[in-house]
Amino acid sequence: MCRYFLYVTVLVLAAGLGCFACTGASAATRPALLSHCLRVESTAWGLELWRSDGSSGGTVLVRDINPGKPSGRPYQFREVQNRLFFGANDGLHGFELWSTDGTAAGTRMIMDINEGTPGSFPAGIAVLDDKVCFGADNGTHGRELWCSNGSVEGTDMVVDIFPGPTGSNPRYFTQVNGSLLFEADDGVHGRELWRTDGTREGTMLVYDIQPGRDNSWPSNFSRINGLLLFRATDSRHGRELWRSDGTSEGTYMVKDLNDGPADGF
Repeated sequence: MCRYFLYVTVLVLAAGLGCFACTGASAATRPALLSHCLRVESTAWGLELWRSDGSSGGTVLVRDINPGKPSGRPYQFREVQNRLFFGANDGLHGFELWSTDGTAAGTRMIMDINEGTPGSFPAGIAVLDDKVCFGADNGTHGRELWCSNGSVEGTDMVVDIFPGPTGSNPRYFTQVNGSLLFEADDGVHGRELWRTDGTREGTMLVYDIQPGRDNSWPSNFSRINGLLLFRATDSRHGRELWRSDGTSEGTYMVKDLNDGPADGF
């Protein structure tokens, strides 16, 4: 069993089981909190996916994703329609997108996005309706926006925001009003605020806060009352508090907290 517990948030699936990452029963076991899961590491099994119904006998390894002592290192757990999506490494394909229903047979890599051992390193996994969206690198387009409904056919790069191998490096995915708002660089406007509904047509620049190629560096995303609050700079005001409802008209600086070009936030 896991020996030291810092904090536990159990994600309950349809089968009534909480899934978490755990690596064994030795004195070397050490936990670290992940979203929705407890991540614990020891020298016994490596960091792998476990499940629990709250009893000792019902706490079992779901699947040894990276067989033996090497770790599968599952991370960024998100639940969609009674399945848990996460990134993991099976030792053959590198870090790729996986999902589980809490059983060994139902735990599988969804797609080898970057074929072979390099891995696509899915990151920023976020829920959007019946799918997850994330940043991933297929080895050709750089890190771009991808979405998946859990099937190979339903896993695609949404759009090559920064055309070519550089990648737009989308990040900070936050759901607001039925869309995901995120930061990305299209190679023309710098790092700015973007929006996606999971389709090519519905993925677009929200607002060029820092006009031209310079970056506004939107960050510190927080959702409140149907709005995204974040930090950004337009050079005239420095880094200040901004808000967005996902539209160009609804994206503006809340207040110049430190008057002039100095940073206020």
